[in-house]
Amino acid sequence: MTNKLNNNRYNVFTFVPIVLFNQFKFFYNLFFLIIALSQFVPVLKVGYTFTYIAPLAFVLLITMVKEGVDDLGRWQKDKALNNKMYEYLDARGQWLMKTSATLKVGDIIKVHQNERFPADCLLLHTTEKNGSVFIRTDQLDGETDWKLRKAVATTQANPTQLRKHADWHVVANPPNDLIYDFKGFFSTSLDEENNEAKEPLSLENTLWANTVLASSGYVQALVVYTGKETRSEMNGQQQTTKVGKLDLEINRMSKILAAFMIGMSFVIVCLAGLQSGWYIDFFRFILLLSSIIPISLRVNLDMAKVYYSYCMYQDADMANTIPRNSTIPEELGRIQFLLTDKTGTLTQNDMIFKKMSMEWAQFDLESLKDMQALLEENCKSGGIGPMNDLYIDEETGETTVIDTSQGSRKGRKMRREQ
Repeated sequence: MTNKLNNNRYNVFTFVPIVLFNQFKFFYNLFFLIIALSQFVPVLKVGYTFTYIAPLAFVLLITMVKEGVDDLGRWQKDKALNNKMYEYLDARGQWLMKTSATLKVGDIIKVHQNERFPADCLLLHTTEKNGSVFIRTDQLDGETDWKLRKAVATTQANPTQLRKHADWHVVANPPNDLIYDFKGFFSTSLDEENNEAKEPLSLENTLWANTVLASSGYVQALVVYTGKETRSEMNGQQQTTKVGKLDLEINRMSKILAAFMIGMSFVIVCLAGLQSGWYIDFFRFILLLSSIIPISLRVNLDMAKVYYSYCMYQDADMANTIPRNSTIPEELGRIQFLLTDKTGTLTQNDMIFKKMSMEWAQFDLESLKDMQALLEENCKSGGIGPMNDLYIDEETGETTVIDTSQGSRKGRKMRREQ
């Protein structure tokens, strides 16, 4: 399994077909394509062909340039990571240099402080005397706190063991996408009778790809998974073309306008009388009314997206901000709620209601109707606020709300769930 990264969405052969497919799968662009092609039919021609083809070609050109620049940026980033040099231990016990893309399972590499781990590795030895190091995993799981990792006890105590490849081996579970799970063992022969000693391995011995060594010094690690078999790659999603809400809204509005044009054309033909060849006039009226959907809107939108991305990159108030995709920069302006946890990671919390405990009551799935009734009653009557007193009868379990506003002593009783 090669360790070469490839996050490109296109290649030389698929760039044009995929970009065109992604554009014409939307009604907005497909409509103008049909309009442009209709001008090659003499009986349907209502104007200069250039006036219909040029705007569509310009829109497609801008889109291809944007997609090409974005994909070029991904290629340059991958190239820098693939060409990163790492020290590795060869069969003769010498430390040589090798690029990240050429690493293989079984290689022993050196990773220094603040360097990225190029593959999923097993911590064999560290310059820290206690055999423990800290790593940053924010690029893997989004958590900014440092994680503690421990070296294999056998190789940490005797680092010369690393040069004796034939005397030890590692057995690990098959590749999977569980970043918080790892099982395996480190086996080595201890005496001339070839008696083996096995040391269990767990998550605390691992160094996943895209994590960064935070401790000082360096570590020596064994590559156990590479390329598409690493945890980060198996948890990654396939590259897709992103579409913003604004594009979807314009596409939906264009469908409504197209239906309006078809209806208007049919009404005009009916008012003129359904004579022979009326269907030709019907399509010609659609072509004449096609300017209701302005193709210049799409041109302006694509140009604006490029300009927005440039402004984000140059904005001094947002230092080091890099727009990696120029397709949906306007989506930032549509954010209404920003939910974050303590690490600052954007999360989607899908929680399942189990039970809610309050000072005076407890509700679960079976008593949801009771909670709803109490909530409606309190909301309609003003609720338990600063002008209300709450009294609980411990013997009967009844809860009484006394309204003390304006000297009123009206009470409402509620049954407390036991």
